Amino acid sequence: MAKTRISIKDIAANLNISKTTVSFILNGKAKEKRISDKLVKKVLKAVEESGYYPNQLAKGLRTGKSNIIGLMVEDISNPFYASIAKKIEDKAYQNNYRIIYCSTENDENRAREFLNMFSNLGVDGCIIAPTMGIEEDINKLIEIGMDVVLFDRNFDNVSTDVVMVENREGIYQATEHLIKNNYKNIALIALVLDKPEKEDRIIGFQEAMNNNGLTPCVFPLPFKSNPQDYVKDISSILKNGKDIEAIVFGTNYLGISGLEAISNLNLKIPEDLAIVCFDDHDLFRIHKPAITAVEQPIEEIAQNTIDRLLEKLKGAAKQESSKYITLSTNLIKRNSSQKRPDPTTASQTLKH
Repeated sequence: MAKTRISIKDIAANLNISKTTVSFILNGKAKEKRISDKLVKKVLKAVEESGYYPNQLAKGLRTGKSNIIGLMVEDISNPFYASIAKKIEDKAYQNNYRIIYCSTENDENRAREFLNMFSNLGVDGCIIAPTMGIEEDINKLIEIGMDVVLFDRNFDNVSTDVVMVENREGIYQATEHLIKNNYKNIALIALVLDKPEKEDRIIGFQEAMNNNGLTPCVFPLPFKSNPQDYVKDISSILKNGKDIEAIVFGTNYLGISGLEAISNLNLKIPEDLAIVCFDDHDLFRIHKPAITAVEQPIEEIAQNTIDRLLEKLKGAAKQESSKYITLSTNLIKRNSSQKRPDPTTASQTLKH
């Protein structure tokens, strides 16, 4: 049988005082209401002994403030999102807020249900890494007064604060790094949630290839919850793309699936195939050879996101226009993309 929840009413009845008096004491208004220190100590002792804890939802209905923040991401188990979530949670906790997490798996209907849940629970604000198709739902939250900050993806028709990284520039640098190391037939395997021509990482890759007189080869993949589906897709790409010299993976989980596919096909890195991945991962650092990666500034993303939301919750940013914060990435060069011999130089050496 479930244990009966202790209420303020129960505590008040046991002490033979009014429920309002108990409420004033628990909400820090004892001095304001001229409640004696003796009674305050008596009530606090009774609260501690009873194991009472406030119902946040009921409190939110009374005060209009729940001290809860909703955090919605693609997949909370992904190290990128998990690391950001942990830093957001720590900063939120320091400011007396708690976090509700949820993962959309890039499912539009699932995302919409979570936004409805946030609204029904009366959370004070939301931090969202949105999937496609929920623009209007986010706008509805903003219209009813919900404070919202987006990160990792932006919508042109949603007017709120956004924290992003330089996706286009980061992938451009990664691609140019491969080109400078004498790789020409380079492919991009990227996650595509919208039209490919709208994806910044695809645009950055194409710009780097075109600016160097090379033909871009893009393999767009939809989001899939089972990593083995990606392994199959990438294996098929590699089997059919015999001329591919290097691959840029658009996300770390595509890169991890790619490493499994490469291993299954007995290909060697970088002798048979050079690799660069957007978004670093612990596995890339310890893999043999270590994998070159575009590192996202996780701490800065988390800090800017939660700081901006807290400013809005405190009212400090209410009168300001929406901010679009862009953060730089960092290319970590490792052995998976090391320089290959220049084919022209090699052929001249053989002739001599």
